[in-house]
Amino acid sequence: MADVDPAAAVSSTTPTPTSNDPPPPPPRPTFNRDRNIKYWLRCLRTLLPTEYTSNDLNRTSLAFFCVNGLSILGELGNLTKPEERAQWIDWLYSCQLSTGGGFRASPATDIKEQLSDSNRIWDPATLPGTFFCLITLLSLGDDLTRVNREDTLEWLATLQRADGSFAEMHSGIDEKEDTATRDPRFVYLAAAVRWLLRGEEGSLSREVRDIDVDQAVRYIQSCEAYDYGYGSRPGAESHAGHTFCAISALSLLDRLHLPKKPVSYPIGLPNPSKTLHWLLSRQNAPTDPESFDSGSHISPPPPPFPPSDAHNGFNGRDNKRTDTCYSFWVIGSLDLLKKAHLVNSESNREYLLEDTAHRIGGFGKWAGAPPDVLHSCLGMVSLGIFREEGINRVDSALCTALQTRELVESLGWRRKRI
Repeated sequence: MADVDPAAAVSSTTPTPTSNDPPPPPPRPTFNRDRNIKYWLRCLRTLLPTEYTSNDLNRTSLAFFCVNGLSILGELGNLTKPEERAQWIDWLYSCQLSTGGGFRASPATDIKEQLSDSNRIWDPATLPGTFFCLITLLSLGDDLTRVNREDTLEWLATLQRADGSFAEMHSGIDEKEDTATRDPRFVYLAAAVRWLLRGEEGSLSREVRDIDVDQAVRYIQSCEAYDYGYGSRPGAESHAGHTFCAISALSLLDRLHLPKKPVSYPIGLPNPSKTLHWLLSRQNAPTDPESFDSGSHISPPPPPFPPSDAHNGFNGRDNKRTDTCYSFWVIGSLDLLKKAHLVNSESNREYLLEDTAHRIGGFGKWAGAPPDVLHSCLGMVSLGIFREEGINRVDSALCTALQTRELVESLGWRRKRI
């Protein structure tokens, strides 16, 4: 009997690829943890690019994104020195107003010894500045005992308008009804500051003036648009960012989910299933960057329909480009509604890791854009909602690491007094 060549036997039984065979699937993208750690350390310890100069009056927001980014990776305490964190904590507390409560949004407005009753208006506490300072302090491990909690809560209540909306700050100017800032962003920030500082029922901070929660909920509900997303005010166009703020504010006010028994106070989304449909409709294929001028104010052409199964991110409004930040605004909203499992998370993951992740670390606004701290932070939180390897568990309502929320809930001064 003749010997059989093993190689020949294998080749005779192995099908020969033809031009009609589909190509093998590409390897699954991976989150480059080391590259992102280097990006956040560089942002924290060196000067930010010139493009950030216009954000100088919101410098505390930049601090939040940088500190939060490293915290979400679980390396803030490992790769920064205790003296560095202490300096950052002191810097944040330097933004706290000495009287009246709240934090300024940037030390750039601090006029120090020149402050007087006549110019106090130029150094106001702001809702965004107060939220960003508080949440960044917590990310750094501070217990907020140096915060003027009662004064800040009293100040917070004075920002609320009769319709339930909130002003960004006390501007000293009589705002007209049609021009005043009153969108859900500020209701969300107010709800977050209230949740952080009031503590449990019966704690010390419960003795100070509270906001009108019922009226705040009614205002949020009034911002529902015709297509069941939420806009910047009643009657405005739906926007994913405002929709997140509306849903998250309701969550932090403990008014998002309907109880089993009927209640007499306003609660929940008026049309939750239709809002859910609007949110799920935000996942789209990205627009070809070569066919769209990123500097143009004209809306891009609509994405192909039906969309492909791969690289589908999220947009914020109909007929807009997919954008890294909306992967968080939409998925974060769905997570709070306990419906995040309904999106194509793998397709969004491909969009983030293969299209908008940058070679130096971080994430850009969209494919080809340079990384920036806002989109880099929100991109990571979006991935963290689905337990991406290398990213800590996250809390969608506060857009931060889950351990930060757990720290808040463990603070002794927030607990009910016996």
